Amino acid sequence: MLTKLKTTDISTSTIFRVLTIVLVVVLFFKIWQIVASLFLAIVISTAIEPTLRWLERHSIKRIISVPSLYLLAIAAFFGIFYAILPSLFNEVFVLSQDLPQKLGKIVEEFGSSAFSSVGFLVPALDELFVNFQTKLGAAIPDVVSFISRIFGGILTFLLVIVFSFYLSLRKNDIENSLLAITPPRHKDYVRDLVRRMQKRTGRWLQAVFVLATFMGIAVFAVLTLLGIKFSLTLGIIAGFLEVIPFIGPFIAGILIFGTASTQSLVTGLIAVGAYIALQQIQQIFITPSVMGKAVGLNPLMVLLAVLIGAELAGLWGIIIAIPLAAAFGELFRDLYGIKK
Repeated sequence: MLTKLKTTDISTSTIFRVLTIVLVVVLFFKIWQIVASLFLAIVISTAIEPTLRWLERHSIKRIISVPSLYLLAIAAFFGIFYAILPSLFNEVFVLSQDLPQKLGKIVEEFGSSAFSSVGFLVPALDELFVNFQTKLGAAIPDVVSFISRIFGGILTFLLVIVFSFYLSLRKNDIENSLLAITPPRHKDYVRDLVRRMQKRTGRWLQAVFVLATFMGIAVFAVLTLLGIKFSLTLGIIAGFLEVIPFIGPFIAGILIFGTASTQSLVTGLIAVGAYIALQQIQQIFITPSVMGKAVGLNPLMVLLAVLIGAELAGLWGIIIAIPLAAAFGELFRDLYGIKK
């Protein structure tokens, strides 16, 4: 019995489309840092758009308002950075040098008569602190390197500034570019979608600024009240690290504990406990009303977006994951609404 063989005819145009998609994906991963920089630039320009429109209503044109705002922001950023950078690296270096001796004194205190009832714990604590100081001492240079990579990408930083400056100067440039390649019947929808996406991402940046400012000031105030050294530097670092979801607060907690524990282990535990309490206060009372309304994503979606971003693009992926998810969330809501 003869069986007919089914043949599939693959046209040249189909092969070309598949190859084009593959090349686009490969190119994206080759230039992901530029793509991430462009997206951050869009977020920044969108965040300051309400201010620019307010200035326009008061007869101040963009050719004047945009350079003025950017010069003011850059001056403030470099002023703060210049003020804390020397003391930051000096304090971290001192910390890495003094930490082993400080931890050794803590072990000796446990062996004194004041702690004779728990003297049997000394060998275990000794081994624990030796391992801890070795790992933490080795981790401190890594933390410094990590922070320097975050704030030390001068070329990337300049790229973001140039992109965002250009986008702020040219009103609705992205929207007009997308509308130029959109079929006439879909123009109204695309215009509305782009504006909603921009509003989401702009609100995300504003929310991050609020949360970072709150955490920086709160950490500085609490550590100062506790009498912990370098409270200003730690407060500024904690504020900056709020930009990085999940990982940033963890690194800030390590730095706070490491710095405070050079005074005493109890002080270190109190300091990190206070920081955890501040994080909980922020998560319960501030984040839902600020970040929740800004991005419109539940915590599970935020965590999933961050994990995917970290896997695809490392640190940059972590930073842009939430605003990107918030932007595309608008599209998904529309698709879900159509299905429903």
